[in-house]
Amino acid sequence: MYTKKILDQKEILSESNLHKAVLQQLGNCMFEDASKEVRYIDEQNLNTMIEKWKKDIQCQSDNLLKNTYNLLEDLPHGCLYDRLNETSWKMAAQISELFRNPKISKNSGRLDTKKLQKNIHEVLTQQDSFDIAIGWGQPKRMAGGLKTLGPYADLAEMYAIANLYIIVETIHKITKRTVTLTVLTGGTRFFEAFFTRPELTRQYDYQRQKISDALMSGQNIIKFVPYSSVVGGNSHSAIAGEREVLFKEVLSNVTNEMVAAKFDTILLNVDWNNLFDPSPASRYQSPHGINLPASVVQWLEERKDFLSCNQLIRASINSLIINRHQTEWSAQFENEEVLEDAISFIQNVAWESTRKYIALHIMDSNDESASVINLSGRKTLRLTVHEKRDEMDKPAIYTLGPSGGNQLSQHVLLGCLQSKDIIFESFAEFNIRKNVLPVQLKPGESYLLFDWLVGSQQPLCMVEPGVIPTEELINEALNNMHN
Repeated sequence: MYTKKILDQKEILSESNLHKAVLQQLGNCMFEDASKEVRYIDEQNLNTMIEKWKKDIQCQSDNLLKNTYNLLEDLPHGCLYDRLNETSWKMAAQISELFRNPKISKNSGRLDTKKLQKNIHEVLTQQDSFDIAIGWGQPKRMAGGLKTLGPYADLAEMYAIANLYIIVETIHKITKRTVTLTVLTGGTRFFEAFFTRPELTRQYDYQRQKISDALMSGQNIIKFVPYSSVVGGNSHSAIAGEREVLFKEVLSNVTNEMVAAKFDTILLNVDWNNLFDPSPASRYQSPHGINLPASVVQWLEERKDFLSCNQLIRASINSLIINRHQTEWSAQFENEEVLEDAISFIQNVAWESTRKYIALHIMDSNDESASVINLSGRKTLRLTVHEKRDEMDKPAIYTLGPSGGNQLSQHVLLGCLQSKDIIFESFAEFNIRKNVLPVQLKPGESYLLFDWLVGSQQPLCMVEPGVIPTEELINEALNNMHN
């Protein structure tokens, strides 16, 4: 089957260790949503961190520049590239060497270098600029507090943007041209599957743009553009007109076997807080035509609080992943029917969401960046966050660096350890380390960046307590990414 073949050739979901952690380590996940002890970072120290990261970005790009030049010079003539005696073709080869770096690309050792060199050379023929496009990111979805403690951009997003900027800046230094990166944002692209709140999508894209502008001193180098805006969609969805016809056609070919293989991951990706909002006016009604059970509606409206909502979502997800834990969770609810009905609702919605996510990904499988290319009328180098085994001329980028693996920032928090190591995990995984503390912004201060976190319980990052000050750990987070 055509759709099954595409699914086999492409990785469509970012890796997460959360499901494995729930199965093996976390028991029934009956943890507190926030640590009693909190570290704070003030305005002055946050600004110092931003300046330190800006310097480290330049240092990292300088190191990569030297590395690409040395690697290209050491290659046997005619080994991986063509026409190295011509300046523009040699420049294209040097940029290709950037993506052959195993700390940059997941598929660094499998790239079709000659085709990639040709693609890059075609972009170089524009003379005045070098344009890049990548599809990446939508707001964090909390999964009842299993994944994150809030939906907004935090230090993990800043780390990913800094990593992309290092790549952009290295290409700028190779070509001595203006280099721009267009990020196609995913909140609208996958709305039919994840029900990501449109307002959160807009805020998240705004926040990432603000982080980008801060790291690049206001230069318009990385631009965040909603996917729907380049395919003729609307403010919350990329499905309209001819795309709706194609979507229905592809959806009809998604089998139960395909859904079952991806179900557990999609279960952790739906914006359940949108579907379980205690306020009926704010709650998304009837996802996939499935109504929230009356018992759950009544339970939510009686409590009207965020933590109870999170507890019900977390209990339902955990019970679906580990069936035997439903009995333990039932003891936390006065009415067992509420949990049983919530589990049934989440299971039914997640199943249909998995079908639709697969269809949405497959229908754009040929080129999720094509619309940017067509819209701009300019040749664009296409990057991806997921390796595509049938497109080995397309670099698959480690947005969180090699230590982040195949994870994306919207699924994890960034943690700084005493040894200055950086790890990326969900809140549930961090919760195993009882001594890992959330770092929050101080209320009452005028932050120029991350002000959206002020006053909330969503941390900027996590940190291990120790003799090294929190600020120093965060300042050094980017330092060794590509060294």
